[in-house]
Amino acid sequence: MAEYQHFDGETFITFDIVSVNERTNEVQVAVTNRGKISVITYDIYTDEDGEYFEYGCMYEKIYLKDFMEA
Repeated sequence: MAEYQHFDGETFITFDIVSVNERTNEVQVAVTNRGKISVITYDIYTDEDGEYFEYGCMYEKIYLKDFMEA
């Protein structure tokens, strides 16, 4: 499973890609945030730096290319 850790200013949030649906342009991610695990589906967007999804109330860009195999 591909994993990425994001520092939100207070703690690390871990994202694990469960699946990518290229037909609907969505990614399903298991998000571990402060001990709580949620499985969430995000829309995939593209900019000059690659494919990403937006996370949190500040819509932070999480790039799929930053995920590493765990």
